[in-house]
Amino acid sequence: MSSTSEMEEITGKVLAEFRQPGQDPHQLIAKYDEWCKIYDKILVCTRYRGHVIAADYVAQMVPEDRRQHVRVMDIAAGTGGVGLKLHKKGFTNIDALDPSEGMLNILTETGVYSLIYQEFISQDPTTIPEDTYDVVVTSGSLAESHMPVQAIDEFIRITKPGGLVIIVTDVKYLTTVEAYKDKLEPHMECLEQQGLWHKELRTVVPNYDNTCDAVVYIYRVVRN
Repeated sequence: MSSTSEMEEITGKVLAEFRQPGQDPHQLIAKYDEWCKIYDKILVCTRYRGHVIAADYVAQMVPEDRRQHVRVMDIAAGTGGVGLKLHKKGFTNIDALDPSEGMLNILTETGVYSLIYQEFISQDPTTIPEDTYDVVVTSGSLAESHMPVQAIDEFIRITKPGGLVIIVTDVKYLTTVEAYKDKLEPHMECLEQQGLWHKELRTVVPNYDNTCDAVVYIYRVVRN
């Protein structure tokens, strides 16, 4: 068996485990810890572009002359793909949050993150103070057995009024993940009706990975 074939076989196994419905968060974190050392190879094998898409949209929304001054939080940062792309675009004040110690150990080696939080975002607040970030970005965090829709509330809480929340995920999860089907976008709309944020963009971007497209949301926090 060639190394490429081996990697494809491993990738299929890992993705099947990650996409299994009904997992406890601690089970999922343990899997990320187990696979963290080959995680980046898995992303290459699947032609995953979520981190590229996310960083591109952050850069579109933040002028180049402000990038050294804005504070960015990378939610579910994994091994640091988003942060590396942002750093290359001139962002120098980037923090990370992820529940997996193994993933964060690799992320730390990138050298592009300032503060690192090992926490899981759910319906409960994290230890991050409110109104901390100019930009909160996440890619790939809304997936089977990952975050509940109420995690979106925490994105808003830690973002400064006037700041941005940018979310990138697999568009098919809106209909195939039971936790999000007919729930995620209605919850986002409810938060907008409450005057907590305002939608600036919802768009579908091709080639999230080798099987699907991405949906990108950009909201500006207002807190009326």
